[in-house]
Amino acid sequence: MSWKLETPSGESLHVNAWNWRPTLELLEESGVLDAETIAFLGFNGDFDLTGEQAQRIAAFLDTYLADVPVGGRVLLDGSITTEPDTFEFHRDDLARNYSATVPWLTRFRDFCRTATAGFTVG
Repeated sequence: MSWKLETPSGESLHVNAWNWRPTLELLEESGVLDAETIAFLGFNGDFDLTGEQAQRIAAFLDTYLADVPVGGRVLLDGSITTEPDTFEFHRDDLARNYSATVPWLTRFRDFCRTATAGFTVG
């Protein structure tokens, strides 16, 4: 499962569920986006975020990423690990399959920063 984030001008970014789910949890836990918006962003339907929301996300990630160690990953529960992802599928604990990597969060932050007119998640 994956999502496409696209600005009105056609700039796009793709993300898989393994990175997207912990990203959404992070944005909800931090209060950057409300629970209802987060719920809509978790479905594969078109949902629009405003330019103001995009800028809030970018500003939050600027601050947040400054404290994440190189090689770190944000897990579904919000904790950070520097253990490398083995890409093993954990059937016994599905939450262990999800992590938002620093490279992904950096790309997402940069995308949000340039999305001054907002973007659609679909």
